[in-house]
Amino acid sequence: MPLIKRTAARVAVGVLAAAAVAVSGPVAAQPAMADTPPVTGSLTITPSTTVVGGTVTVVATATNNTTSTQEVSLGIDNPQYAAQQITAVSGSPCSPRNLHSLIYCGDYLAPGATMSIKVTLTPTAAGTDNFRSYA
Repeated sequence: MPLIKRTAARVAVGVLAAAAVAVSGPVAAQPAMADTPPVTGSLTITPSTTVVGGTVTVVATATNNTTSTQEVSLGIDNPQYAAQQITAVSGSPCSPRNLHSLIYCGDYLAPGATMSIKVTLTPTAAGTDNFRSYA
């Protein structure tokens, strides 16, 4: 898939909005999808509330909905990274890069295949954390 189309697909899917919690506040995952999505994405945050020192898991996924192999990028935007201690980052089938405020990876996905990034973190300060995902 040419870079222009991949970028357009990423923009069309847009930001998958979700709010995670450092101490108290609800998590509301609200996935957004393009009109005709070649790739769909989702973001899951558990638990919905925690305490300073608790553990939060953030999982982003992307699925190839086409009938051909697609080059797919997946990322988690984490603007409040300074108030967290990231304890683990993993991906399947990709190996994510952890740039603190952005954790991302990319790979070629077969038709119907799914890619995921999993981030485990510990909040170090009270407040609400806002995570976004792109695919």
